[in-house]
Amino acid sequence: MGKRFRIWLALPLLLGTLGNAPAPLNPEEYQRISQCVLARERAGLAGQKVQLTGSYLEGSPFCHVIRKAGIHTRDYECFALGKPCIVRLYLHKDHPQAVLLRSLQNGVKVTAYGVFDFEGSDYNYVILDGIALHQ
Repeated sequence: MGKRFRIWLALPLLLGTLGNAPAPLNPEEYQRISQCVLARERAGLAGQKVQLTGSYLEGSPFCHVIRKAGIHTRDYECFALGKPCIVRLYLHKDHPQAVLLRSLQNGVKVTAYGVFDFEGSDYNYVILDGIALHQ
């Protein structure tokens, strides 16, 4: 199945044909930032809306349950973008874009939008509001 066909197949889900579509994402509300800056300045960036762009890396073996955020890995799709991938990205499995995310292949360029946080001394993550694919 071609990439364009999969995107068109998922389009009705993205648009929320069941009436439960999230509010439209406004990319201007999210600060463009690199993973390295997030890791280096994480205390000052916790709770901030950020956008990260990179090559999609399917499911990370380093995704964790995050108790303080109420994240259990059975309820979220977890992935990373590019290398180094020092920030884990979590999209709730009920999110309309979860179907699209599951159909992606490694290497597809993605911009992820969400709220940054961290746990412990070395676990950085973003709870996603949505994603955008690039051609």
